[in-house]
Amino acid sequence: MNMNQNTVADEKLKEKALLIVRYFWLDKLFEIGKQLRLPYFDQFENYWEINHYQAALEVAKSITDDKLLELFRKHPPKYGLTLGGFQGKYYTADEKGNVNLESSCEKVRKNVQVALKKWGDRAYGLLQALINKGGRASYFDLIYEIENVLGYEYVPSYLLPRLQSLKLVFKTGSNKYPDWTMPPEIIPVVKEELDKFRRPLRQIRKTSLTDKVLRIQQEIDAVVNEIVEKRRYINQVFEHKFNTKLFKENEKAICDIRKLCSNEDEFNNRIMALALLIDQIEVDGLKRRAKGTYEAGSINLLEAFLKENFPKYNERIIQNLRQITTLRSKKYPIHSDDKKFIEAMNYFGIATFPPDWEELWERALRGYLESLQMLLEIIEGS
Repeated sequence: MNMNQNTVADEKLKEKALLIVRYFWLDKLFEIGKQLRLPYFDQFENYWEINHYQAALEVAKSITDDKLLELFRKHPPKYGLTLGGFQGKYYTADEKGNVNLESSCEKVRKNVQVALKKWGDRAYGLLQALINKGGRASYFDLIYEIENVLGYEYVPSYLLPRLQSLKLVFKTGSNKYPDWTMPPEIIPVVKEELDKFRRPLRQIRKTSLTDKVLRIQQEIDAVVNEIVEKRRYINQVFEHKFNTKLFKENEKAICDIRKLCSNEDEFNNRIMALALLIDQIEVDGLKRRAKGTYEAGSINLLEAFLKENFPKYNERIIQNLRQITTLRSKKYPIHSDDKKFIEAMNYFGIATFPPDWEELWERALRGYLESLQMLLEIIEGS
């Protein structure tokens, strides 16, 4: 194959993997990988240990399109497909899971054009902001990013459900902690249309460096305030239900994660403080509630506790914590540089190395908050 053919093949393979991720939950994907006898799956004993995308990629590489369709027919999705189905360049699926080997690009393109024609600059700002955030953002994160894109503030509560009807964005997450997601397979087409859009002339107020730093500090403070609040509530609920707190207090670490992060050295200091908050749990109290065997470590103990007491817990709780710990442990100065650091970066949506250290820090911080939010949600509901 020439270079162009290689590019197309690689592009199609990645899209096939995205479709498999959309189609199969981890447990079913693990079962399929074992049935196909793929070496990747031999290193894991439990389905929750696999990386969803990497596992899907291994399956995608091992089967033809015909075998893929056969696999989908044999294992239809129990609850349908999220994000309105699948709207790819090479694969299309409806919400029930019926898959066709055809492109949805023109349909997506027309829907973007409809949005831009109807709502103009505001639709542009919302869609571009969501792309800038890696395709997924909370409501308030989206508001901040829209202002960065447009140069003026816009609250998108009116527009979001209308773009959902065009299958460009979808409300995701839990009812208590929702966010908004653009299906990853449509992002390239949406970006192409946004790049062609000519924004109306508008006087844009230039933001000074001081204003920008102040805004970043306000955003970090808001996230840390939520972290402090969630840790406090979790401790209260834990003590009520399990006669033990979950987290040890560490005011110094909380102070450190409030600080700005503009370079690698500052990132090292911030991520060490955040990892310390993860490590410092009330081990003795939790051990009494975690049966069976598990490897040493605070995260392993918490995982064992969740499996025993909340078997349907959201696995992102533990995944986020493990990846944050990897960001601390798999690079200098804690240990020698390790490829797992880049894998952890990718997990948080950062694709290039060296990363924007400020952005990586904010995403790790929000990942910790997400774990706390989901943890509080399940223990409150128990």
